[in-house]
Amino acid sequence: MTDRLAGSEGSQDESPQGPQTVHRALEVLTLVVDRGPLALSDIARASKLPTSTTSRMLRVLEHWGYVSRARDGQYSLGPRFVQSRVVNDQASVEDLVDASGPIMSRLTEQTSESSYLAVPSPANTCTFLREVQSSLPIRYVGFDGWEGRTVPMGGSVTGEVLDGRIPDLGYVVMVAVQDPDATVIGAPVRNAQGQIIAALSIAGPSFRMGGQAVAALGEAVSSAATELAEQINSRASQGASKR
Repeated sequence: MTDRLAGSEGSQDESPQGPQTVHRALEVLTLVVDRGPLALSDIARASKLPTSTTSRMLRVLEHWGYVSRARDGQYSLGPRFVQSRVVNDQASVEDLVDASGPIMSRLTEQTSESSYLAVPSPANTCTFLREVQSSLPIRYVGFDGWEGRTVPMGGSVTGEVLDGRIPDLGYVVMVAVQDPDATVIGAPVRNAQGQIIAALSIAGPSFRMGGQAVAALGEAVSSAATELAEQINSRASQGASKR
């Protein structure tokens, strides 16, 4: 099979609907939207494109923020695409993505568990903006590669947090929806008006997150969520003062 990606000026790369290169890129993106996270080989096989072509398409889509590549090599939706699927306004999503990186890295280092940031999206779903995976050999792999994914909120810690069903302790603790042997702890990120705009959580094997450990882990998640909220609200305040 001939790879014709470079021949964008030739007639063989054109169709009545437009350049074949554009169609191929959109096909690759659609596969990630509908089925992701996916490995390069899976995307190439499903699109019936050469691996080299698929890889170049993914690099371009990643450059523009429409897909992101996890440490395990799987591709999921990137931050630019995610912004179109969430309820929060675009500015707050951008601020959440920018500010959450170092905070979540510290949270994962402090708790030794993988951390996640999710925001509400339409039809009772939530979209994950960022994840920071634990470096421990035994971790909650059920949530690996969820950055950019949109999932139903029902029955999850993220759903409880985003719906405001939060105990007086300030955080929610539940068995993971995807794995009965894993535990998730989540806390709300609030804007200056007190509205919940995101859920910050950690997930890991239940044997590490039971008993007295839960209180310390819950406090760590709550503190990180408060720190993230303070940064977001500070940015919003600075932005308003400039207008």
